[in-house]
Amino acid sequence: MVSRAEQFQNMVKHLSQVSPAIVRTEEQLTAASPFRQQFHLEPKSGFLNDPNGLSYFNGQYHLFYQWTPLAFKDNPKIWHHGWYHLASKDLVHWQDLGPGIESDCQWDKHGTYSGSAIPVGERLFLIYTGNTWTNTQSLDDWRRLPYQVGAWMDRKNVITKLKQPLITDSFPDCTGHFRDPKIWEHQGDYYAVLGAQRQNLTGTAKLIKTQGHDLTKWEKFGEIQTHEPHFGYMWECPDYFELNGQGVLLFSPQGLLPQGEKYQNIYQTGCLIGQPLDYQSLEFEHGAFQELDAGFDFYATQTFQTPDQRRIMYGWFGISEIEYPTVKYHYSGCLTIPRELSVKHDHLYQQPARELQALRGQATMIDQSVSELTKLPLAKQAAQEFDLQVDLHDCQQLILDLRANADDSQYTRLIIDQAQQVCRLSRKRSGISFAEEYGQTRSRHFKFGKQLHLQILVDTSSVEIFLQDGAVVFSARIFPAAEQTRTFVASHGGSAKINGTVWNLKGGAACLDS
Repeated sequence: MVSRAEQFQNMVKHLSQVSPAIVRTEEQLTAASPFRQQFHLEPKSGFLNDPNGLSYFNGQYHLFYQWTPLAFKDNPKIWHHGWYHLASKDLVHWQDLGPGIESDCQWDKHGTYSGSAIPVGERLFLIYTGNTWTNTQSLDDWRRLPYQVGAWMDRKNVITKLKQPLITDSFPDCTGHFRDPKIWEHQGDYYAVLGAQRQNLTGTAKLIKTQGHDLTKWEKFGEIQTHEPHFGYMWECPDYFELNGQGVLLFSPQGLLPQGEKYQNIYQTGCLIGQPLDYQSLEFEHGAFQELDAGFDFYATQTFQTPDQRRIMYGWFGISEIEYPTVKYHYSGCLTIPRELSVKHDHLYQQPARELQALRGQATMIDQSVSELTKLPLAKQAAQEFDLQVDLHDCQQLILDLRANADDSQYTRLIIDQAQQVCRLSRKRSGISFAEEYGQTRSRHFKFGKQLHLQILVDTSSVEIFLQDGAVVFSARIFPAAEQTRTFVASHGGSAKINGTVWNLKGGAACLDS
C-alpha cells in the first residue's frame, strides 16, 4: 500500500512543470466532447467542482471555481487544486482570466480548497482554506492541518496572498475537517462561516471574526447554535445571509440517510431559515432543513449580492464519487445557471437569473390542448428555454419528454401528477446511463393544485426545471445522443391545456473570451 507521503512525493508539484503540449492535448480532447454545454460554465480540461469567490467588484462579476486541469491524466500525475478565474459584466458572457489562486505556498501545498470574496475599498479580499497534511508520530500517521488563507486582488485582477495564515488549525472541539470560509460584513466587522466536523463526528458551522477593516487579524469566534446537533457527519460550503428579513444558513451536509423521497443523492445541499442570527449568543432560531434541489446533480452552493441587491446563487452541477460520461474526454463538472433567491412563507425560492434572458433567440408561442394519449411535438433544438403555464383541471397527468429522439423512445421525462400532487423526473432513457446505483428517478410531493408554472432550461447535457416559480427545482445532468433534440408532451386521464413560450437559446457562458 502506498503511503500518503509517497503519494505526494510521486506527484508533479505544479502545472508549470508540465509540458505545454500535454496541456494542449488535454484541452483538445475535452473540446472534442459531444457533451460540451452551450451556456453553462465548464473547464477547458480536468475537474471542476465548487464555485468560489463570487463577488461584484470593479464593475464586473467575478467567479472562481475549483480547478484540477490534469485530473484525468496519469502521466504525469499532478495534484494541482486551485481556483480558476472568470469575469463578466452580465453573468452571461465571460472573460477567461486564467488561474486565480494556485496551490503554491506552504499553507495550501496539498490543495487550495473553497472560499469566498468581498470588496473592501479599492480591493477585493479573498479568503480560502489551504489544505495540508502533516505526519504527527510516524511517516504513516498523517493528520489533516487546515489553514485559513487570505489574499488581495487589485483593480488589475492581480492577486497577492498574505504572507501568514489568518487562522491555523481547527477549533479544539473539531477534527481537521474545517473549511470553506464564506465572508460577510456586519456592523463594521467581518465574519466568516466555515463547515466543520466535531470530535464526535457530527457536522456543524463555526464562525471566525475580525474587528474593523484589518482583515489580517482573525479570531475563532464560536459555533452557530442550530437545532441540528446530529445532522450528518460534516457540513461543507456553509453560507449565511439575510433575505426578506429572515436569516438563511445554506450548507451541504454529508452523511444524511434517505427519508422517503428526500436525501436520495450521495450528499445533499439545503438550508435552514429563521430569525436573523444573534451575533452575541450565536443562537439561530430556525425551521426544518429544506433540501434545495429534488434532482440528481447539485452540491456546494455559494451566493453573492448584485449591485441592485439581488441574492444570486451558483452550485456545482455534480456530486463527488460519481463518474460522469465526460471523463472519457478527460473532464468532469460544470456549474449550474445563476439563480435568483427569495424567501416566501419560510421557504427558499429559486428562479433563473433575469440576465439569462439575453440568451433567448427565436421564440415559439404555445397555446395547445393536449388530448388523452396523444404526443404533441413542442420544439426541436438541443438548447432551449420553456416558460409554460399548465392547466390540469381536466387531466390527471401531464408527461413532458425533453431531449427526445424522433420516435420518443429515448427521452428525459417529467411527469406532473395532478391526482397525487407529485412531480417525477426520470433519466432512465435519457441517453448514456451512469450512476444507476443511486437511482434514476427523483420525486417531490408539493401542493400545486390544478395549475402549475414550469420554467425549464435545457442545454446539451443538462436540464434545470423550476416548478411553481421555483418552489421546487430539479437539476440533472443527462447525456443524450446528438439526434435527441425533440420535445413531446402527452396527457393521461383527460386533457390538459398549455400556453407559454419556447425559446431557442444561443451560446453564452460556455463561450469564453480570452
